[in-house]
Order: sequence, then C-alpha cells, then structure tokens
Amino acid sequence: MSTLLQDFRYALRLLAKAPGFTIAAVTVLALGIGVNTAIFSLVHELVFSPRPWPDEQRVVQLYTQNERDPQRYRMFSYSAFRTMREQPGAFADIMAHNMTMVGIGTGDTSRRAFAGLVSANYFSTLQVPLLRGRAFNLAEEKPGSAAPVVIVSYNFWKQDGRREDLIGRTIRVNERPFTVIGITPEGFSGTMALFGPELYFPLGCYDLLNSNFGAEDKKSLDHPDAYNLVLVGRLRSNETLEGANAGLALLANQLRRAFPVEMKEQTFTAHPLPRLSTSNAPAGESSVKAMGISLLVMAGIVLLIASLNLANMLLARSTARRKEFAVRLALGGGRARILRQLLTEGLVLALAGGAAGFLLGSWSTSLLMEMVGALAPVSLFFKGAANPALFAATLAFCGLATVFFALGPALKLSRTDVLSDLKEQAGEDSVRRRLRWLPRHPLVVLQLALSLGLLTSAGLFIRGAIAAGKADTGFHADDTVLIEADASLGGYDEAKGAQLYRAEAEHLAAIPGVQSVSVSALVPFGMVSFDRVVQRAGIHYAKDARPATAAEGLGFVARWNSVGADYFSTVGLPLKRGRAFTKAESENAGAPAVVIIDETLAKRLWPEGDALGQRVQYADREAPRAADGGSKTGISSTTAAVAGDPPSLEIVGIVPATRWDLFSQQGGAMFVPFAQGYQSNVFFHVRPAAHGAAADTAFRDTLRREFRANAPGLPLLSIKTFRQHLDSSMEVWLVKIGAVMFTIFGGLALVLAAVGLYGVKAYAVARRTREIGIRMALGADPATVLGLILREGTAMIVTGLGLGLLLGLGLGQLVASMLYKVSPFDPVAFLVAPTVLAAVALVACWLPARRATRISPLTALRTE
Repeated sequence: MSTLLQDFRYALRLLAKAPGFTIAAVTVLALGIGVNTAIFSLVHELVFSPRPWPDEQRVVQLYTQNERDPQRYRMFSYSAFRTMREQPGAFADIMAHNMTMVGIGTGDTSRRAFAGLVSANYFSTLQVPLLRGRAFNLAEEKPGSAAPVVIVSYNFWKQDGRREDLIGRTIRVNERPFTVIGITPEGFSGTMALFGPELYFPLGCYDLLNSNFGAEDKKSLDHPDAYNLVLVGRLRSNETLEGANAGLALLANQLRRAFPVEMKEQTFTAHPLPRLSTSNAPAGESSVKAMGISLLVMAGIVLLIASLNLANMLLARSTARRKEFAVRLALGGGRARILRQLLTEGLVLALAGGAAGFLLGSWSTSLLMEMVGALAPVSLFFKGAANPALFAATLAFCGLATVFFALGPALKLSRTDVLSDLKEQAGEDSVRRRLRWLPRHPLVVLQLALSLGLLTSAGLFIRGAIAAGKADTGFHADDTVLIEADASLGGYDEAKGAQLYRAEAEHLAAIPGVQSVSVSALVPFGMVSFDRVVQRAGIHYAKDARPATAAEGLGFVARWNSVGADYFSTVGLPLKRGRAFTKAESENAGAPAVVIIDETLAKRLWPEGDALGQRVQYADREAPRAADGGSKTGISSTTAAVAGDPPSLEIVGIVPATRWDLFSQQGGAMFVPFAQGYQSNVFFHVRPAAHGAAADTAFRDTLRREFRANAPGLPLLSIKTFRQHLDSSMEVWLVKIGAVMFTIFGGLALVLAAVGLYGVKAYAVARRTREIGIRMALGADPATVLGLILREGTAMIVTGLGLGLLLGLGLGQLVASMLYKVSPFDPVAFLVAPTVLAAVALVACWLPARRATRISPLTALRTE
C-alpha cells in the first residue's frame, strides 16, 4: 500500500510539473467521459433505473385479449375492474387508471397538463406512501361522484414553491375548483419512467374530466361496455407470472358468464409493466433499448478516440522518459514496478478527467432534459446526475479510459531497450520495429477510422432530419396560422363550446387581412390522433367469415378528423372530386351524415371503382380489418351478422393522399363535419389574404388580441404558423435531436482526430529536426520537405478513410431503424463525411509540414 501511495504522489508531482500537458490531457478525457456520462444518464433513466416502489418486478399490467384474434386487445370496464379487485386471486391487489388532459388555471390563463384518473387503491397497490396528505377513498372513486379533490405530484408542489399550506388549498382545473388532499413523493412518475402526470384525480371524476379525450367512445364510466381503464396488479409474494395468467384465464371465464355480451370471447393476460407507455396492448420496448445501446456505442467510440488521442500524447511525451526508465532498469528496477507507475499516472489523469467529465455530463444532460421538457406535454421526473449508478458508471468510464490510453504505452515503455535508449540523443527520431502490415502511427489511423464512422452516422441523421423537415403532408398550409384552444379547459360543455367556436371563427374571419378561417379537431404531426375502422356500408357476413377484400366486408384503419366548412380551401387541400362540406353540415349535428376521404382510403375501399357517392360505415370494434398499410389479412372475424345496418355516411368528396405523422405508413384519412364529430380541443386555421403575412409577428399579435377579446373565457393554448407547428412537432424534433446528438459525436470525434494527427506530425517534425536540416543543407528545397511530410500524412489519412468507410457501413446498419427516409448506404453522407475528414486531416498535416520548411539548416545541425 505504501508503494502504491508513493506512485500516486509521484504521479501528481510529475503532472504538476507539466501543466500544459496535464490540462490538455484532462480536457480530452473530460470530453470523452462527459459524453458517455450524459448518454448513460439518459439511457439509465429511460431503460434501467428502478421504479420508485418496492418489489417492482411483482407489479404487472393486465390485458384483456380477444381469444379468436390474439393480436387484438382493449381496455377494461369499471364493472370488470370491480369484480377483479374483489377476487384478486394471484394478486395482492389490482388498481385501475387512465390518463387525460386538463387545464390548470394560473391567474387569468390556463396551461395544459396530463393528469391521472385513478382508483382509490392506486397508491397502495404500488406501495407508494404519499409525502403528505391522504389517498382517495371508495366514495370518491365511485363513477359519477365528481368529488372535487386532487393529489398533486412533487413536481407540481416544487413549481408552487413548496408551500406548506398546499394541502387543503383549492386549485383551478378546467375552470372548476379542486381541493388538494395529498402530495406524491419526489421522483414518483406513476406507472411510467421519466414521464408522468402532474395531477391525480379519483375515477369518480372520469366523466367530468375525460369526456373529450377520445373520438369514438364517450360512454359513462359505469356503463358495462365502456372500456376505458388500464389495470395494474401486484403479484403475491409466492406467485409467479405464469401462475397468475392461469388464474386470470379462469377469472375471465367467470366474467363471461356474468357479462356474456361485453366479455364475449375475451380472456385476460398479464405482462411486465411497460416503462414508457400506458396502452391497452402489450408493447415491446426493444426499440428504445436498441436506441439506448446505439447511443452508448456512439459515445463509447468518442471515448475510444479520446483515449487513442491521449495514448499518442503519452507515447510522444514518454519518449523523452526512455532514458529515465532505461536507467531504472539498468540499476535493477523491475519491469512490473515501471508498469504500475505508468498505469498509476494514467489513472490519476483519468480520475481528473472523469471529475470534469461528470460535471460536464451532468450539465449537458440537464440542458437536454430542459429542451425535452419545453416540448413535452407531460411532466418530466428526471432524477439528475447525483445517483450511485451514475457515479459508478463514471468510475467505470475512467477505468476503461485508463486501459485504452495508458496500458499500451505502459507495456511499450516497460519493454525499453536499455542500451539503445541510453545512447539515444535528442533530436533523433527513433523508429521502433513494428509489424510490417501495420501502418506508421496505427493509433492515429484508428482515430481517423473511428471519426469517419461517426461522421458518416451523423451525415445519415442530418439527411434524415432534412427529409423530416420537408415531409409532404399533402397540405399546402405553410402560409396559414394555427390557433389552438380548448373549450373544456374553460368549463364549457359541448353545446356551449360548439356555439363559442362558431362565433370565434366568424369573428376571426371578419378581421381585415384574413382571407378564410376554419376549424379542425386534429392537425398533422399533432400530439393527439384519432383512428377509426371504416368499411363499406351494408356489408353482411357470417359469424366465422374471413373477409379478405373490401367487397367482402374487410375494414380499414383511417385517420379521423372533424373539420369546418371552409377547411379544405383554408389548409390548401384541394378536392380531386366532389364537394366540400356546407355550412349547415358543419354546424348542425342533425344534418345528413357525410364524409370526405382521401385517395388512399378511396382506393382501398373501392380498388376497381369510384368511391364518390358510395356509402361507408364505422366498423364494429371486433370487426376484421386490414393490417397497417392496407395489406390483406387472414384474421378471422369475431363479429356476428348485424341485425340491421349501422348508420352510414355518404362520400361527398375525395382529396389527395395525406400524411399525419412521420413514421407510420399512410393508411388513409377521413373527414367529417365538425358538428358531427365535436372535439373540445380544436385548431383554428387562419389564411391571410396577403402572401407571407402568416410569418408577420404583428399579424399573429392581432389575431391573439382579437381572439382573447371575443372569447375572454376561452383558453388560448398556442398561436404559430403551420410551418412552425411542423418544425416543432415531437416526431420532427426527435429526428432533429438525433441528428444534433450524432453531429456532436461526429464533431467531437473529428476535432479529437485532427488534434491527434496534428500532434503526431508536429512531434515527428520536432524529432526529425536534424534529419530535415541535413536534407536542406544538402540541397533539398522547401517544396521537397513539404511533400515528404505530407506524403507520410496522406498515407495515414487514406488508410484511415478506407477503414472508416467500412466502419460507417456497419454503423449505418446499426442505426438504420432510426433513420427517416434515408438509406443506411446514402451516397451523399458517404461522400461528404470522408471529404470533410480528409480536408481537416490534410490541414492538420500541412501545418507542421509548413513549419518543417522553415527550419534553418544551421540551427538544425546544432541541435543536440
């Protein structure tokens, strides 16, 4: 132990005597370790961090599954939940919950936030004690009770200034008063990781707060076929997931006897609780893990490049110490002692770099989470950098870096040739024997190769981000303004909300400089989307039929939207055939049922004929449907023949194909009059008369002022141009943030590789001062010396580029699933990245080569 402490003290003294080298080395390591710390912090929070409750592996989610079509799931009814809670079987307890959007009143405005609607035993099932206050009781859970109570998250309490009097205070939600009865503990994010609700309400408030969260099913919670709840259970200590599933199958049989219609052909299963979603179907999260692993791999490559850079610095610096080690060996010093000394010096450097990297990583992670939080409509529960796992990871990165940059030089220097090193003179470039197939300075070549791999990946993501920014939605609405509002947040019911929206649209249309105004429930690339299954009207088929075509009754999933009369002209979606909605249709819920569909849906429903004038109907929830993208399916039907046709809609218009999000295939879209599909959260589309006026801040200020003046009680959630909306959408933002992160990786790798190449060539020129002086004394001109140095550098660059292109191909395959409309072999990325790296590398070689041409032969020959 004493000799180890002696090694540490000697390492500290040695590094203190060379502050320039120490600062450069710590900076290089801080960059490499900081990137890895930041990425690990994010990935750990998303994928690996433990849930804030005991025995998290025993908490599972329950699903109700169709026996005849195992790929189809739905949520639970309250009656099913109540029966299952009373007969938990393998579960110690079973709770129910769902999510909704609410408006939290702040002064004379409202801000939107996600909230949880939960059963009375929500917190006890998770075994999470409240920080303060009490949980809900069964009376407050009872459907329709509308008890005005709320439990707030720790994040909400923190934003409120951690006021001691919050319990018992009243807050305004959807313009209604709710009394705060509890505060969740710090870090609790509900059933998900990282994301979670700000507020929790009892299930008794479901009808009050959740009436506008879905487009299709708005039945009261106590209705036996209102499937609106997600169930989560805690397994008993002696139960397994397999045993619980067997018990759930028996319970499903019992419920089928009690509810023969609602529970027909349904069974129950349990699966591990997902970390990043609240869904009615089991969702694999392998893509998130794959993305996390990809990010860690890329960050690891940056650390490797930084370590190789530092290894070159150590090799260059330690050449001057060869005599020291030769003398120690000559005096009987052991090779192991020298090896340990060099590794200790490397570890001291790594720890210093790790400390700086930890601070850098913590700061950059917090900055990233602030960027995400500015866009996400949910509260973020990020624990930050100060946790044991991150400290351990940073220490691991330090140890890994030490192995990367210190072990090789230590092994090389501890094998020093005593006689040669004692005779070596300053100013001589001593070339050590190496394997013939290895290039000169192989570490620099490897740095270049790794840098090119990251640069190529960054190029692929940049190309994807550009493609995402230019995604064709089918709408020509860049010259329009979007105003988002939600009448339910102001306490308006459907009748009053519809009346208010009509008046607001007429008021906006009367503003000078406005050409047209319309309203819609959805907008492309929005946070919320509604899908409906649609099929030809009047189709009858047998109970066990397996329709494979639209003519046989196959249904198709289509994006659903309700819009105003002037919607299509306002958003620039031209009618290919037919007509738009009339004002009477868009404002009268009792008008004849009509629909406008896009060409994609029209071709799927009537591939051989004209859809205009035909009739469609909403398919039963159990009806057979085509797979995403419109391909045929062999899934068997679970629906009996319908006694009488359901309501049908006449197709009065057909518009071009539309795109509503980035990554899903275009599956068709349908538009109904707004009055026949009222939604409280709406978008007013405003088209100005003058081209380019939408981008004018003064025009948008006028719209904001007039909007609030005409409807002071209607919360205005946002006002932006349509292009700003697309650019700031979550999907596009995720693609862009991926491009930014990989560009940072590539940029750091490029800088580190250039610095490493420059350092090696500069050191080589300094070591060959006598040789260059002799050459110039014998008549060599500066151009010859310049060419000599550049040829050696070019050979390293070409070798590194060749290896880097192969690495880029491999990395392209690794990240292919995360790219948007870009091939992993994109020629532009594979052309630009090598060109940039070659240019930077040539400059890094040219600078020391240019210095070599200015060496005075007389000065060089006098060098000792």
